[in-house]
Parts: sequence; C-alpha cells; structure tokens
Amino acid sequence: MANAIYYDASKCTACKACQINCKQWNRLPAPLEQTEWTSSYESPSSNSGSTWLRVLFQDVEMDNGQVGWAFGRDACQHCTDAACVGVCPSGAYYHTESGAVAFDEDKCIRCQFCAPACPFSIPKFDDNDGLSRKCWMCQDRTENGIGPACVTTCPTGALQFGERTEMVAKAKDRVADIKSIRPDAIVYGDKELDGLQVIQVLPYGAAAHGMPENPASNILNTTERFLRPLTIFGVLGVSAVAIASFIGGRGFNQKEALKHAYPDGVDEVVEEVFVEEGGDA
Repeated sequence: MANAIYYDASKCTACKACQINCKQWNRLPAPLEQTEWTSSYESPSSNSGSTWLRVLFQDVEMDNGQVGWAFGRDACQHCTDAACVGVCPSGAYYHTESGAVAFDEDKCIRCQFCAPACPFSIPKFDDNDGLSRKCWMCQDRTENGIGPACVTTCPTGALQFGERTEMVAKAKDRVADIKSIRPDAIVYGDKELDGLQVIQVLPYGAAAHGMPENPASNILNTTERFLRPLTIFGVLGVSAVAIASFIGGRGFNQKEALKHAYPDGVDEVVEEVFVEEGGDA
C-alpha cells in the first residue's frame, strides 16, 4: 500500500516545528556556527546532509496589491519515477514497499550521481563522510504504525499522513474549497513524475511555493537510462566472444603449431614448453 505525506500550505504557519522534530528524531546536528544570517526567515539557507527538511518563506504580490506569504516544504518528494533511484549504480537508493525513497548507507559508493539527477535538488552530501542523505519518510516510525516525525508535531493540521489515494482526494477537496479566494491554488504531486508520495496544496501555484512547475528527469538520468541497456548488451557481447574463443580453441593443437613456427629443432622447443607448463611432452 502506497502512503503519502499531505502538506497544505494554506494552513501552514511556518512555525518550523516539523523542521525541528525532523532533526530531533533523526539525530541530525544543528551547529549554529555554520548558519549564516541572510536577512531571511529561512534558516538554514539550504538543505544539507544534516538538514533534510526546511521551511520556505516566499512572498507573493496578490491581486489586491497586498503581499502574502507562500510557505513551502523543501524536502524529498519521494517520486515514483525517482531520478536518484534510476542513476544510483550501487542500489543505495531504493523504493520501499510503501512507495517512499529510502537510502542504504552501506551500499553508497559516494559517486554523487544522485544530486545532479534530482529535479528537486534534494540529495545532499555529508561533509564528514561524503555519504548522500535525505528524508526517508521516517521508515522506522511508519513501519510501526506511527506517522513521520514532521507530521505528528504539526499544530495546525497542515501536515497529515495516510494512504496515498486518500491524501490526493483530501488535497483536491481542499483546493476546491479555497479556489474562490486563491484562484491559482493547485494540487501538486498527483501526476508529477508518475506521482509523488508528498501531496501538496499550494494556494499560489507551484513556482510561488518553490516547486518546479514541470519537474522532469534531466540529461544525466536520461543518458543513464539509455546507456544501461547498451552496457548489458556490451557485457553479453564480450561474454559471447569469450565463449566463441573457448569453443574455437578447443581444436587447437599446440604441438602442431610449434612445428610450423620452429621447423628446425622443434623437439627441443616442444619439450621445453610442455615441461614449463607441466604437460607431457
């Protein structure tokens, strides 16, 4: 059964409780000396190997001339068509049974293919060990019937968790409710990249909330998908040549070949070669 996180930006107050609880549950460091003041309410200024969820603050000019807040959720979208899974050569990135995209540190070879492949720029690397890390939808919690840490701490109901089809239906109902006052409101995640496991209600449209309007696999992921079958054919081709060479070589008579190569003194050469190889001259 596919599950999903539901995020309603129209109910979000940007209190950052989700961001803090994500760090606490996953034991992620939060060194203040590495946080630079940018004059923005966003802190830190970007995700990293130790920050998997970040609340976005973006202002929007509304039709009445006033400025509104377009809060956002900067975290893994857990794509069905996940670029990180597609380009990972070691299988470190994989889909769980619930549809989330998780990460196996023991399989990571630090190739860093996943970062440029992701259309959401999510995978980041830990400065200490070079491993790629991101949100894993708290699999240790969800597998035991508990919602992700970010969801359970939300005080306004902006974050919820449940079966994906129910979350999509909830998002569509919410958009219908606010469409009269937020005409640009959309459901994000229903169809993008074959469906995301994070379903969002975005009152001001995708771009205003920091989401790409038409996320797509980039050239790295496309190239990898093209080359992978060619690599398989290449391996099969090399194997076929090796097998053919073995079969063809079974009729090869080394003694006869040496006689042609050494017409004079061939007996000594044959004896020397076969003694060295442990054969019977």
